[in-house]
Amino acid sequence: MFLKLLPLCRFCNQKIYIEMSSYIRYTLIPAILALVIFYLTCIVNVESIPGSGRLLQYDKLAHFGMFFALSLAIYYDYYRLHKGEPNKFRWVLFGLIIPVIYGGLIEIVQENFFGRSGEVMDFIADSLGSLSATAIAFIYINMKRKR
Repeated sequence: MFLKLLPLCRFCNQKIYIEMSSYIRYTLIPAILALVIFYLTCIVNVESIPGSGRLLQYDKLAHFGMFFALSLAIYYDYYRLHKGEPNKFRWVLFGLIIPVIYGGLIEIVQENFFGRSGEVMDFIADSLGSLSATAIAFIYINMKRKR
């Protein structure tokens, strides 16, 4: 009887392997982006970041761009993983809510562990970057469905 179940177990393991490799493939780029964001916002020397006294500072644009790229990568990969039919709640959870929380945690970590100032304006730029990616993702999916 055990020998009869062996091919079934191989199929189950292969199916699990295929699903796991898909998840790894579609989460690799967002994970790398998240690590790069952590490195650039927490470890890079503050003096090497260009900035000025103007209202729109370069570091705010960098925060916006990094979180825009992170959220857009998450949206794209989640969309591809679910073959164009993503669960919208999970899509927004992974693409907007988690990156915004991550941005807030980075500001807290900067303040408490890296001797840098955690700024509310950085958090707002992070949030706006993720929110902009969310808007683009929903515009894309609505355009795709109309075709």
